[in-house]
Amino acid sequence: MMPGRRVLLLALHGLLCLQVQLAARAEMQGDDGSIEDGSSIHFPVSPPVVPDAAEERREHFRALEAKDRFRHERLLAMSSSARNGSRRQARQTSKVPEVLSDTSEFAELPMRSALNIAHVGMYLVSVRFGTPALPFNLVLDTANDLTWISCRLRRRKGKHYGRSSPAQTMSVGTDGVPVKKATTNFFRPSKSSSWRRIRCTQPLCGALPYTTCEPTQTASCSYHQKMQDGTVTIGIYGMEKATVALSDGKMAKLPGLVLGCSVMEAGANVDAHDGVLSLGNGEISFGVIAASRFASRFSFCLLSANSERSASSYLTFGPNPAVMGPGTMVTDISYNNDIRVGFGFRVIGITVGDQALDIPPEVWNDRLKYGGVILDTGTSVTGLVPAAYDAVTGALDSHLGHLPRADIAGFEFCYNWTFTGDGVDPANNVTVPSFTVELQGGAVLQADAKSVVMPEVQRGVACLAFRKLLEGGPNIIGNVLMQEHIWEFDHRTGIMKFRKDKCTNHHLKDNSNSTAAAAPDVHQAPRYVN
Repeated sequence: MMPGRRVLLLALHGLLCLQVQLAARAEMQGDDGSIEDGSSIHFPVSPPVVPDAAEERREHFRALEAKDRFRHERLLAMSSSARNGSRRQARQTSKVPEVLSDTSEFAELPMRSALNIAHVGMYLVSVRFGTPALPFNLVLDTANDLTWISCRLRRRKGKHYGRSSPAQTMSVGTDGVPVKKATTNFFRPSKSSSWRRIRCTQPLCGALPYTTCEPTQTASCSYHQKMQDGTVTIGIYGMEKATVALSDGKMAKLPGLVLGCSVMEAGANVDAHDGVLSLGNGEISFGVIAASRFASRFSFCLLSANSERSASSYLTFGPNPAVMGPGTMVTDISYNNDIRVGFGFRVIGITVGDQALDIPPEVWNDRLKYGGVILDTGTSVTGLVPAAYDAVTGALDSHLGHLPRADIAGFEFCYNWTFTGDGVDPANNVTVPSFTVELQGGAVLQADAKSVVMPEVQRGVACLAFRKLLEGGPNIIGNVLMQEHIWEFDHRTGIMKFRKDKCTNHHLKDNSNSTAAAAPDVHQAPRYVN
């Protein structure tokens, strides 16, 4: 890259940080014009839902592997795009229509899981965008920096591209074949008085990712996010507000959010929701912008897919008292050199039962190509590079290998065995061993049996819940292994906290006597910038 261009991009990067942080730190106002210190914002969240019918449940578990395979290809494409220059690549590979060229308060958003065989294992967050505020169900995505909503632009000849009606999206079916479905819940910028579109001529546009317009164009600042798995979203950027409800009944506006208004979506996993809520590592990430208003941190608790239908959990912005409890672990956040939007932790080793596995340390080194670990709520089954995968599955198979093997497409280690809830089956001489991930600083992540064994991929067949990442790393901890833990991330201090939790009782008003974590030093430089 030419030195002058690099200086320009750094300047634009700084401008982007300044604009979104100033907007996000603007005073939030309730219906009476103010918010009291210590007030909270929270919404109930329903748990992941697995179909009740036996065969649909089996299809659900088989679909997880196909969905995760496409997801991993998308993450690798994001890595390649970052290295090769996303704007140049977007312009060369896309044909886009011309017009598209600190406080003690906390905020919580509702989260639920989509019940759709073509879109399994994803957690959805309900967020109200625009003025007047309307609700949208967005996928919770910790490995993405682009927040977008399916959108309809006002049709003006020569002015706006709009979209066909009904809009068609594509998703991956149980057999891996794309399936078309209709999307009906759209965001309409023309009906929101708080929407402010960004133009190509604005310096801010030049600092946004995935842009496809030249600085001399007067059209709206457009983006085209295209991944190797065929997932595509095309639209325009704007600034928008979200509306959240306070625990005392007031409503509050969260301004300064960078929102993608998507007029075309296609590919894997875009049909069963209204868009994506980004919690990734990036200046335009919803997670980063919202957390900058609420003590620089956010947290969430992922309910088990086996939870009761009435159970609820939360995505929280600000200090969450529920994070601090018995068994809370603390470790540093690691930032991957290849997948810049991802973040995770530094692994020291893995123990299965009482056996410490022999895995090369470079597998966990996030500064090496294909090394390190990211936490990805959009992935279900944990993916490991071959050296780690072989060691983990070999150790688990030593406890289950006496069972008759079954051949299931997409899975390497499957057994003719009916999985019991706690992984203990004396009749078949089976006990699923403990699975412990040892982290930097002494923290440990202990997974239950239901997080390391998929219960019934076919009738009477259980499989190990791990994928081999033949396409390359980093290693990916999926939401199945993350479930029934509460996680908190503070990008300003670079600290992560987590502990085991059923995630069923996190109403903040019921935790007023809990000890909240101390607020970070507001003068310390943010850690999310790579």
